[in-house]
Amino acid sequence: MYRRVEIFMNNFSFKVFGCFIFLFLVFSLFATDFAYAIYQKIAPGDTVTLGEFVFEDDFSPSTTDCTIGITDPLNIVAVASTTLMNERSDGWHYYDYTTLSTAASGSWRAIMSCGSAGAGDLVKADKRFIVDSSIKRGYTMTLSDFEGTTVNTAYKAKLQVLNHATIPTDADSLPAVVITDSAGTVQVPAGVMTKDSNGTYSYSYSIGGSAVGGVWETVVSVVVNGETIKKNDYWNLSSSPADVQIIDITDKIIPTITASVRIDNMGTSASDFYYVYCIVTSENNLCGGNDDVDSGSDTAYINAGSFVNLSLTLDEVPTAGTYWFKVKARALAETNWAAATEQFTAESGATPTPTPTPTPPTSGGGGGGGGGGGGGGEVSSTPSPVTTGGSADFSRDGIVNSVDFSILLFFWKTRPPFSNPYVDINKDGQVNSVDFSILLYQWKK
Repeated sequence: MYRRVEIFMNNFSFKVFGCFIFLFLVFSLFATDFAYAIYQKIAPGDTVTLGEFVFEDDFSPSTTDCTIGITDPLNIVAVASTTLMNERSDGWHYYDYTTLSTAASGSWRAIMSCGSAGAGDLVKADKRFIVDSSIKRGYTMTLSDFEGTTVNTAYKAKLQVLNHATIPTDADSLPAVVITDSAGTVQVPAGVMTKDSNGTYSYSYSIGGSAVGGVWETVVSVVVNGETIKKNDYWNLSSSPADVQIIDITDKIIPTITASVRIDNMGTSASDFYYVYCIVTSENNLCGGNDDVDSGSDTAYINAGSFVNLSLTLDEVPTAGTYWFKVKARALAETNWAAATEQFTAESGATPTPTPTPTPPTSGGGGGGGGGGGGGGEVSSTPSPVTTGGSADFSRDGIVNSVDFSILLFFWKTRPPFSNPYVDINKDGQVNSVDFSILLYQWKK
């Protein structure tokens, strides 16, 4: 004797205890199990109804006893698995469970069982549900998503309270704010948000130059209808932000184009800065994407509050015309890029003479003048010419992918000479994180 189970609440599932299964809609006589989960979502203190219609093979309502067990997200049993479910004459087996107002948020496991293994007709169904503390009596709260900012700027958190009709609605009082830095130190212990409009609030926090970089957390407490709801937002603070300026295009005679560039470390800690530069035919083009006229990359170490002046040369501009020189840079540990763009007109000329040795990088105080490093600048004790980055296509198959990454790993931290001459991309005699950064930039290109 076969037993058929139809699930209408949290999911839809059909199971057969023999050779055949009958599926309504588009499936028939197909030996398989089918499940599609749609989990109910409730607020702490709300009641959830878990149930299924259970029928015999002749589609008459089944009188088989069904039980249910419920376990909360902390793995604490809330309802024992032997608890009998209620039964209606139409075959509907159900259980009403009311959560506490302090119920833990997350996925609550609920397993419904009908029949027995001994009788050969045991059916188990997943009836899990979600408890979400941001839902209170029909209200929903949203806080600004993960964002990034830098030291010496301002972080802004935004909160919106929506009623059951998704209409912005005021909270009982102004929401409270607590902000904690990446080291776990509370920087704002008792902030209060400002009301921008009905149901919409914001809070601005000025970040000082000595702030610790990394992932920070904002926690907002909102009181709605006498109940407190907490929402949090994670955001990234860059402690070594870059600033990029293209001072001048010093050589415009094709095929060689040279730009004088300055990169500032605007942060509070020294860092290696990775920079990428290119020439493109459209202002909207970005460096990369296989449509650059020419491109290069390298790294430079910059002390906190200092800068470097670079002479960046690209030598594959084929014809005279209008182009854009682009540069972007970031600290190796950061995700935020700083960028600059300069339009110029490339000119034809006599056969160019060999490019002279680029001006050595200099570094100086943040107040130094552009280009010359004036205003208290100091000259690096070991200047070296800037090296144009090569291709990370070590296998020379026309694309930078996992094959090239495997080759890089094989040569990682080895000493020259290298049997594959391409792995030392920036030609500094090492295969290290600089070459890896260049490979990541050229990935899939």
